[in-house]
Amino acid sequence: MTTVDQTFTLIDSLIPDPLESETVPLDQSLHRILRQTIQASDDQPPFDRSSIDGYLVHQDQEATMVRILTSHFPGSMAPPTPSLGTAFRIYTGSSVPSVAALIMQEDTQTLPDGTIKLLKKPSTSLIRPRGSHFRKGATLVAAPDQLQPGSLGLLASLGVTRLQVSRLPRVAHLVTGAELVDPSQSPAEGQIRDANSIMIRSLLTASPSDLSWQTRIGDDRKDFLQSLQKALKQQPDMILLSGASSVGDQDHTGSVLQELGFQIVVRQVNLRPGKPLIIAQKGSTLAFGLPGNPLSHFVCFHLFVRRALDRWGGLPSAPLLEAELLSESDVQSDPRETWWPGHLTALHQNLTAHPLPWRDSSDLSCLAKTNALLRIPTGRKAGSPVEVLPTMAW
Repeated sequence: MTTVDQTFTLIDSLIPDPLESETVPLDQSLHRILRQTIQASDDQPPFDRSSIDGYLVHQDQEATMVRILTSHFPGSMAPPTPSLGTAFRIYTGSSVPSVAALIMQEDTQTLPDGTIKLLKKPSTSLIRPRGSHFRKGATLVAAPDQLQPGSLGLLASLGVTRLQVSRLPRVAHLVTGAELVDPSQSPAEGQIRDANSIMIRSLLTASPSDLSWQTRIGDDRKDFLQSLQKALKQQPDMILLSGASSVGDQDHTGSVLQELGFQIVVRQVNLRPGKPLIIAQKGSTLAFGLPGNPLSHFVCFHLFVRRALDRWGGLPSAPLLEAELLSESDVQSDPRETWWPGHLTALHQNLTAHPLPWRDSSDLSCLAKTNALLRIPTGRKAGSPVEVLPTMAW
C-alpha cells in the first residue's frame, strides 16, 4: 500500500504548476486565489481627517470659551485652521487642516449664548494623519492569497474592481450505490440516504472550485461507464467517484477508469479510514476513487483532494499543526496510519486536540463537531503532542 506521505508527494508531482489565471470582477472574487500583487495607489487615509464628532480649533487653543464659526461635514475640502477663540463644528471622517487640534463633543458644554466651553485642552492626537494606515506603493495583498471578505473591502477602498485570480478547477462528481436514495426520501429497508453528494458539494464550496457536474447512479457497470463518459465531456480537471473503489464485484472504478484510458497511480493507501482510495490520471485530468463510507470521504477529501485543489490554485498545502492531545486513552492504535476526527481548541495560547468517538468509517456522528484530523502513526499509541490537520479555517 502507498503511504500517506508518498501520496502527498505523488499528488504534488502530478500537479507541478497552478492552473492558468483569469480576470474577474471584485464582487465575484470571494475565496478565489489571487495571482497578482496589489499595491496602494495612494496614501490611506488620503487626507488628514477627524476621528471624532466634536470641534476643530487652533493647535494652541486652551480650555476656555470659543465661538462657533460654522459646521464642517464629511465630503468637503479641509477648512482653514481657525484662529484662537473660534472653532468649527466637525464630524467623524471630515477632512481637517494638517495643523490643528480637536476636542470631543462630550468634553464641551454649550452655553445659552451659543458659545462653547472647552472642558479640557484639545488634542492633536484625535486627528488621523494622511498615510497613517499605509503609504502609496505599500504591498497590501500578495499572491497567492485566498481572498476573504476583509480583503475585498480593502481592495474596494483602493478602487480595485477587477482581479487576476487562478481559474477554478472544474470538478465532476459521480456517486454510486444502489442502496442510496435522496435525503428527502424515506429509505426502504436496506436503503440509506445519500450523504456523500451534499458533503462533497459543501466541501468543494469551501475550497475554490467549480462543481460543473454531479449525478448519482446504481451499481451497474454499463451505467458507470456511460456516466463517466458524460463526465469527461465536461472537460473536468478533477473527477470524484464516490464508492465502487474497493475490490468487490460491484466496485467498477479501477477497471472503468482503465478502459477509458486512465493510468492508475494509487490503488490503496495505508490509511484509516480511507484505505480503498484510487488515484488515476489521463492527460491533465485527475480522478479520485473515494471509499464509499462518508467518514472515509471526509478524511480522503481533506488529505488528498484538497491538496490537489490547493496545488491548482497556487496555494501551499495546508500545514500540519502541533497540539496537546487530550484523552489519549480514547485513541486506539492500528496497523494503518489513522487520521482521527477531533476538535481543536486554543487554550492558554496552546492548541489542544480532543479526539471524537467513531465506531467505523460509516459513522457520521462525530463530524458535526470535527474541525481537525489527528494523525496517529502506524502501530503507535496516541501521545502528546500530536500532529493535526485543521479541516476548517484556523
